[in-house]
Amino acid sequence: MLVYLYRFNMFVSPWFCAHHFVLNSSKSIVPILLATIALFSCSPQSEHSGTQAKLTAQAGKPLSSESGLLQVSSPDWRDQIIYFLMTDRFNDGDVSNNDLGLGEFNPTKESHYNGGDLQGVIDKLDYIQRLGATAVWMTPPVKNLWWSEASQYAGYHGYWARDFKSIDPHIGTLEDYQRLSKSLHQRDMYLIQDIVINHSAPLFTYKGGYDPDNTRQNFTLLGDKADIFPTQTPFDKADRLNHKHAQANIYNWTPSINDYNSYEQQSRYQLGNLADINTRSPEVLKAFKESYRYWMKEAGVDAFRVDTAKYVDHDFWQHFFHDEDGIQAQARELGKSHFLTFAEVFAFSEPYQDNGEQNLRSYLGSKSTPEFNSVINFPLYQSINKVLAEGQPSKQLAYRLEQHMHYPDPFTVVNFVDNHDVKRFLSAASIANFKQALSVIFTIPGIPVIYQGSEQAHKEARQAMFSGGYLAESDQFDTTSEMFVFIQSLAELRKRYRVLSRGHLTLLDANEYGAGLLAYRRDYQGQTALILMNIAPHSILVEGLSISAQKQRIKEKNDASLNSLHLVFSEQLDSPPSLNKAGELNVVLPANAIALLVTNVAPDDAGAKPISVIQTDSALSDVIVELDNHISGEVYTQDIEISGSITTGKETLKAIINGNLDKAITLHSDENGRFGFVFPVRNLGESQYTLQFYAPRYQITSSIQQFTTRVQKPEYGVVVEDKANDAHGPTGQYKSPQHENSAGQREILKADAKAAGGNLILTLDMQKVTNVWGAANGFDNVAFSVYFNFPKALAGPIQSAKVLPYLNASMPHDLTWSLGHIIFGWGNSLFTPNLSLPQEKGDKLGMAPEVNVDYQKQQIQFIYHGDSFGVSSWQGVQFYVATWDMTGEGTFRELLPEVGPWHFGGATAQSPKIMDDILLRF
Repeated sequence: MLVYLYRFNMFVSPWFCAHHFVLNSSKSIVPILLATIALFSCSPQSEHSGTQAKLTAQAGKPLSSESGLLQVSSPDWRDQIIYFLMTDRFNDGDVSNNDLGLGEFNPTKESHYNGGDLQGVIDKLDYIQRLGATAVWMTPPVKNLWWSEASQYAGYHGYWARDFKSIDPHIGTLEDYQRLSKSLHQRDMYLIQDIVINHSAPLFTYKGGYDPDNTRQNFTLLGDKADIFPTQTPFDKADRLNHKHAQANIYNWTPSINDYNSYEQQSRYQLGNLADINTRSPEVLKAFKESYRYWMKEAGVDAFRVDTAKYVDHDFWQHFFHDEDGIQAQARELGKSHFLTFAEVFAFSEPYQDNGEQNLRSYLGSKSTPEFNSVINFPLYQSINKVLAEGQPSKQLAYRLEQHMHYPDPFTVVNFVDNHDVKRFLSAASIANFKQALSVIFTIPGIPVIYQGSEQAHKEARQAMFSGGYLAESDQFDTTSEMFVFIQSLAELRKRYRVLSRGHLTLLDANEYGAGLLAYRRDYQGQTALILMNIAPHSILVEGLSISAQKQRIKEKNDASLNSLHLVFSEQLDSPPSLNKAGELNVVLPANAIALLVTNVAPDDAGAKPISVIQTDSALSDVIVELDNHISGEVYTQDIEISGSITTGKETLKAIINGNLDKAITLHSDENGRFGFVFPVRNLGESQYTLQFYAPRYQITSSIQQFTTRVQKPEYGVVVEDKANDAHGPTGQYKSPQHENSAGQREILKADAKAAGGNLILTLDMQKVTNVWGAANGFDNVAFSVYFNFPKALAGPIQSAKVLPYLNASMPHDLTWSLGHIIFGWGNSLFTPNLSLPQEKGDKLGMAPEVNVDYQKQQIQFIYHGDSFGVSSWQGVQFYVATWDMTGEGTFRELLPEVGPWHFGGATAQSPKIMDDILLRF
């Protein structure tokens, strides 16, 4: 994964995957009749015409008595729920295989083997099934490079293969893997194997420069061949200085990628010093086909997740999967009519663009040259984070859902919120935000994935689930925990109402200007589901939401059944919605509320609550609220005088700004129905606003007005120059990580802060700004911690703290902080001191500042919209900025006495994690 790059240590990345191969001549016997039927089966991509139902009528049925439950037919993947686990971090069922004597085992460290194994997975299948999962996706089980001295990292993750056809002894044996497969199949569950094609392990690099015309020059092995080279032919031919190896061309003799926009580098160069395999080689293609067909036959694997797929040529995938001796041919021989293959293509989309989806769709191939039959939905993952964790407009997520429906088969696209390559959602957002994120992937088309630990509210991507493992003081298998019960409920709903897994999706409404309403509809075989969410941290008013099929242009017009709507699930909802005679829905949605409504519920569905249809008084049609002046689309630089009228005379009204019902301004019209107020224009820069008037007595609203304010002159400003070349920690002896892309990214040269009203613009001049790894926030190799100290007059009763989370330090000059901000290439979050700890943020606000990067000026800028988190003035505020770096999974990099490729050096692990810092005050 691209995330590999950033999140770990490039060499070291547990992400960096690799596979193992081991020859085995044993074969499973499948009845000729079933194989023949499978050969002529229709492609599962045509399931919408009814084929899929026929193909999966016998889903899960054993294919022969000889193979027992090792081989079963394909399920209907639309209806599956995947549990994704890292074998080494899930459960230790056999302590005898933990430490194999190479110094690779240390369960207190993220970088080492922890002890999880296949027996541990088998032991916890009840737990996984009880959660609601129907399939288990595991990290690669193949034999790995156990320890890389060059990377100071272990191959516990499974992505550094030395043998693509044998089980890593740390996790068990082939027999253990077969027992796991059979145990899953006996439960009508399925086994998904994670596989790697792109690379093997950290084997070689180029020190002193790279000449593509002389690939011998500066070629350097990263260890003794006997210790690090693959043991499987032909992948053991990894020494460019060996003539036979060079002639075999099993590897691309290249350095690490330094330009991710170059297709040549993407497909030929190394991903973080992981030896790039030459997939154009016929010998490589043959070996990979044999290796992965082996796991299908010998372990009864039901699907493949393919790591780092974007770094391999499209042509390879077409042959690997669809040649006569390819993966899909093997699946047909085994009676598996829909062998799911989903690609990891780490690509994002810009807001309101589909560049990421286009990239992903390219890996599905075409009818004439097919490749994968599914992909992992990274563009959706990004939008879920931007909207639900960082407070971007709901419309951005709505747009992404619309693009999701443009995949050839959106119902088998793999959707996720957490995985092993990215920061945990909860590291930057609240439980309420997390519940909404999970609710999205469980109520849209596609296969939802639960990453281990999400059900236990984990905040660290690589935390172990078992006692004694990394960051786990006790076992993490609580079936009564809040998130376990919540996910269990979502899984039950998805299984009970097939409309959630198979229904067509239609967007109903979404807030275009900020966090707020997200509403969509699902329709399947006469049943309709409505999903409503309030993404904002405040209550919103939903009035007159049209849910009719005709108005939404839904083909399946079953609107007569809307009168049978029932509320079947909700979170944070005080009062159920109601419908008017026009088929419009009305409801007040509290902060982070979720509501799921379904038609035609079963009579025995005791938890379903019918939705009332309100008979509206016809006289209300004469009640009108309107403005005197049209302000929509206008730009204002001074205070705005707003006036209007209501036809009922004296009345109490609410002026709702930016949808915030909790902070609506109460107005009283006179006997003539006249009302008015002055809207202050104070916030620095450009700010977008919406305004709507609401008459509670009549439940009547005005049209929504959208306008812009522009303030160019700051009320407060400060510029602080910082000493050059001082990014060496508080002692002056710290050293930055030594990997090739680590330079001056943590060196602050100047800080320029300006503020007016609730807006603060902080611009940092850096010695170097890079984005080698394509980080979502536009910069890499640095993490900023920004802490704000508010004067008592502004802070009031706000809680404060001195200790700075994760930094092993406190605020300077005995200051305290009341608002924190941590941002790095892959994460951005605001939080308060409430419940903060030395290694834990406080309450996350579910929003984040805007980020702008100027590579020419070497500047990174943060724009804080104080109105969204209760700050109306920055007068007298002091703020402290510190730099360090974080892994792509969101962990502050280690500090040790000796520097390494991916950790800082020059002090003990308990010393402050601060390379450079600066203090400002208005």
